[in-house]
Amino acid sequence: MREFFFENFEHALCLLILLGRVGDVVSTYLLTPTLKLEGNLVAKKLGWKFAWLTLLVCLVPYYSPVLGVVVLVPSLLVSASNIGKIWFARSYGEKRLENLLLSLARSGRPASAILPVVFSSGFIVLAGVVLWLLSPDPDRDWGHWFAWGIISYGAVILLHGSLWYRRLFKRARLPQNGEAVSPGPVP
Repeated sequence: MREFFFENFEHALCLLILLGRVGDVVSTYLLTPTLKLEGNLVAKKLGWKFAWLTLLVCLVPYYSPVLGVVVLVPSLLVSASNIGKIWFARSYGEKRLENLLLSLARSGRPASAILPVVFSSGFIVLAGVVLWLLSPDPDRDWGHWFAWGIISYGAVILLHGSLWYRRLFKRARLPQNGEAVSPGPVP
């Protein structure tokens, strides 16, 4: 099996990335069919056609297997993260969940939501750095590039997570049904 995998490495990476991307798109749809809760601002703005177009990233290994490994890791980890949230989001409902999050944001401070994202991302990056240190030879060790995938995932979570919370808290301060909304405590 291992021999077959490495003999067909680019094809295997392509299929694995495709699996990860399909997992991301389908799980995103199950979490937020209208993309109201989507963390990636580009995907939110460009919609489902763009989301499905991202499946083409599976072709990256044919350009560079190294880059393919780096792309694979975040694709799989984003899918895993999304899938873990499906039950709650589907049971509670997208609109009710959005309202709950806005309500929480109205009564909280942005730092209380963003700091955990920063620290969580930091631990993910730290795990990638440790793997990178344990796999120092990029010419002989695929773990080196897998580490860069983990580091990339941590950076993506930091970027999209912190920006998502920033937008949420900004929306929470907007007036509702014509009434003025208090800006809440200053962070």
